[in-house]
Amino acid sequence: MTDTSTDISTDTGNHNASLSLLAAIVNSSDDAIIGSDLNGRIISWNNAASALFGHAHDAILGQPFESLFPAGQLPDHATLAQLLQKNSAIGQFETMGRRSDGSEIPVSLTISAIRDASGNIFGLSLSARDFSNGYKMAARLTQSERHFRQVVNAAPNAMILVGSNGLIEMVNGRAEQLFGYTRAELLGQPLDMLVPERFREPDPGLPATCFARQEAATIAKASELYALRKDGTEFPVEVSLNPIDTADGVKTLSAIVDMSERKRFTDELSRRNQELKDFAYVASHDLKAPLRGVNQLATWITEDLEGQINEETSEHLHLMRVRITRMEKLLDDLLLYFRADNLGGSIENIDFAEMVRDVFELCCNNPSFALELQGVFPKAETHKVALELVLRNLINNAIKHHDKASGHIIVRSIPSPDEQYYLFEVADDGPGIAPEHYERVFAMFQTLRPRDEVEGSGMGLAVIKKTIESLGGSISLAANQPRGAAFRFSWPRLTGNNVGP
Repeated sequence: MTDTSTDISTDTGNHNASLSLLAAIVNSSDDAIIGSDLNGRIISWNNAASALFGHAHDAILGQPFESLFPAGQLPDHATLAQLLQKNSAIGQFETMGRRSDGSEIPVSLTISAIRDASGNIFGLSLSARDFSNGYKMAARLTQSERHFRQVVNAAPNAMILVGSNGLIEMVNGRAEQLFGYTRAELLGQPLDMLVPERFREPDPGLPATCFARQEAATIAKASELYALRKDGTEFPVEVSLNPIDTADGVKTLSAIVDMSERKRFTDELSRRNQELKDFAYVASHDLKAPLRGVNQLATWITEDLEGQINEETSEHLHLMRVRITRMEKLLDDLLLYFRADNLGGSIENIDFAEMVRDVFELCCNNPSFALELQGVFPKAETHKVALELVLRNLINNAIKHHDKASGHIIVRSIPSPDEQYYLFEVADDGPGIAPEHYERVFAMFQTLRPRDEVEGSGMGLAVIKKTIESLGGSISLAANQPRGAAFRFSWPRLTGNNVGP
């Protein structure tokens, strides 16, 4: 015969042990776990609940759980029980809790049904966690979003925020003015509505593709990109596209600048510049012909009246021819100046040191002048014609303006801090140039000595400066030591097989 009393005792012991274990697990939880009956009275309370709400275990038992929340934060217990008939749990959601001292605290709350073995609800379980940090973070995010919207709205350019689905999510007032739409008309619409139809199809050759597809991080100076107003008119724009990572995915903030006025200005400037170049060419060509005629006439008079005119008249005729020649040189240099931004010419592979020596031999027929090369000169592809022009003018000036019968000219190849450029310097031991004239010498028609003393049009350094700057370089003047002048200029380093610094 089986001893049933022993079995019952064992079952009861096991049940009590399970209940003790369950209570220990609940008490050790970091979450506040609160149990209530169907009347809403608290029947269980763990240590984390005391820490979160400030109530002692014995003092809170039997109290309504609604006392833990400000009025209106939760439905009553009966409504919650009805909701839980269809759902196993309600949550997780954020609400405000109330501590024993009356202060409020943000909590993350989950409410579940407590059911018996038959599935009937006989109580409610509330699991709460301190949400202060998350609440502060959410507040900061809300504040950041508010600041972001304020910055966008205050921006002087049109700003449009587009979601990953290509739909417009935010626009500022400038965008409304620029495109002629109201904010309500733009929100939720595809960005393509602001792009001319001919640019909406993918085409790698059109920057508008990036504008429509939001595929590029930045578009700068997109002069061929056009936008579309509500009235159907198109206008040139410059667009910058900046990706922004958000919780909802990557969005794109587009900054759009109306380029209409700038385009009109640049077109007019280009037209005026072309007119000026045309005038310089016509003036140079048309004026040189009569000058040559006058020069020829002066030569004939001198030849025909040779021996019949006095020395003074002969000198006057000579000065006439000299000044006519100077005028022809001035016209040549004037034309060269206006063509300087197109002097890059063909690209050739040269030895820079050899070019310097060749130019010096061409410019100098005085054996009393010496050339010295310092540094390692490259052997590379470059704009040969333009570089030869620069070196010829600088070396010729160093010789022509020297104040002694002999001189020493140094051409240096200097290590450049910018990998895109070479750095060269042409220095002499002549009289030098006073610091107050360092900028003046690069202007048109400027000479520091009378033209009757030194022949020159005053255009050489102006041509050099324009040529160098047209290729992206720069030129500066400094004193050489112990005397003389030093012209330092940067020269573009073309990609390829370069040998040298």
